[in-house]
Amino acid sequence: MTVTGSEVTGNEVTGNDGRQRSRTDIDERQEYLAGGLTEVRCEACGRLVQAGKRSVMQTSVQWSGPVCDRLSDAAAAAGRPTALVPTCPELRASIDRAVREGRLEVS
Repeated sequence: MTVTGSEVTGNEVTGNDGRQRSRTDIDERQEYLAGGLTEVRCEACGRLVQAGKRSVMQTSVQWSGPVCDRLSDAAAAAGRPTALVPTCPELRASIDRAVREGRLEVS
């Protein structure tokens, strides 16, 4: 998510929600949300995600558009929103291939 300012004064930015934020806060938020993420395309459905690997076992995925139909179905079946949604095997394979090919680094 990008914080855009409707009014900039010195080192302060007034966000679209009317709240004041410092440029440092905005930069830190952007780094937290997008730092270390790389664009990966699912080889099965073609959707683009931002993916990051902090370790061999951990994978972060951020969707910038509609999620894969398989994930939508899994979230609905769970009955409640959760960060631990079962993953799409095709997306997982695409991310694993990106790691093997050096397009996505484990940081």
